Amino acid sequence: MEDANYDKLWSDCIPSDVLGLISSHLVAAEYFVFRAVCKKWRYAPLMAPPPPQSSSPSPCLMTLHKETGIVEFFDPVYNVVTTHKTGIQKLRGARIRSSKVNWLLMSHGNRGMFFFNPISNGIIELPDLLEEHENSCSAWTFSCPPDSSSDCFVVGFEAIGYVPNVYIIKVGDTEWTYHYSLNPGKFMATGCNNPLFFKNNSIYLLGDKGNLGTLRINENSAAQRPRWKFYGSYFPSSKQQLIRKAYTAEDIDNGGMLAVILSREKGDVEVWRYKINGKELEREKITSLDNKTLFVSSGGSYLKTCVAQGLGNKIYFSMFHDNNKGVFYCLANCNYYSFDYSVNKAYSSPNIFNLVQPRSCIWIEPEND
Repeated sequence: MEDANYDKLWSDCIPSDVLGLISSHLVAAEYFVFRAVCKKWRYAPLMAPPPPQSSSPSPCLMTLHKETGIVEFFDPVYNVVTTHKTGIQKLRGARIRSSKVNWLLMSHGNRGMFFFNPISNGIIELPDLLEEHENSCSAWTFSCPPDSSSDCFVVGFEAIGYVPNVYIIKVGDTEWTYHYSLNPGKFMATGCNNPLFFKNNSIYLLGDKGNLGTLRINENSAAQRPRWKFYGSYFPSSKQQLIRKAYTAEDIDNGGMLAVILSREKGDVEVWRYKINGKELEREKITSLDNKTLFVSSGGSYLKTCVAQGLGNKIYFSMFHDNNKGVFYCLANCNYYSFDYSVNKAYSSPNIFNLVQPRSCIWIEPEND
């Protein structure tokens, strides 16, 4: 009898508003463990989670509504849109190209290029692209924040046929340099999947057929011709035909990159690790991120130490399901999930058929200026 009373007291002693306050500070798996304790805790009122701090370890997804210039920031851990910035005139009609730390590389129209800092609203203008070429580049990247003391290079890839032609400028120069490719056609990158700019002024570019191209930029001049090298064999043609989209992210701990490949059929996901060893490419399919979390989008992807309990070995895409709830892919059981705190349940799907991707969005790593 005493045990029964003890159980009842234990269940009822915490007021509902206190339970709601506690649950509002839990994220991801922690929240669902909390709900599993007992029936009362499961149905405790849920209070809105506090706004994430700028020092949050998680990247956030920035969406630009280019017709209006409205910017939204989505926090994946709390699964909420945390901030709106309205009516930024400079962003109307603009397109996000690449991200690094607080800075975004943006394009506007056929020739306009500039940097935008969505945290401070800072803008750094770049010269217009050359009139004879304009902006036909399918992918862009840059080497470092443009306001840093280091030299910042901006590179665009124009994929007309095989090896891309490239636009290059060093921030502070008054004119872009356009370099035609002089390489034979053993490398094709029509989509130019998210070029990665490494610290040694080398850019990794994943080829359409699964091989790797690297472009080495001269550290002193954008006008000097960059050097291409190519590594690895093609994927089998059957695999090439199934690739819907590919994303790449720097794998700092292993000195290479990760390629996340999304299939055309149901949106199945494969992850491949690429690393150059001497003159050879080491490429392997992996099934675990070693308790890290991967955030992928076109132009900005990040591999981070697990940002919250339950989010290790997960891949966040720039995708949403109903009511703008973020979606991640679990490598362990090959399903898409979302923690929907507002309805006290988790979304689950084996495919991407009901998911939506905003037209203009990118993961960024906000830091205090």
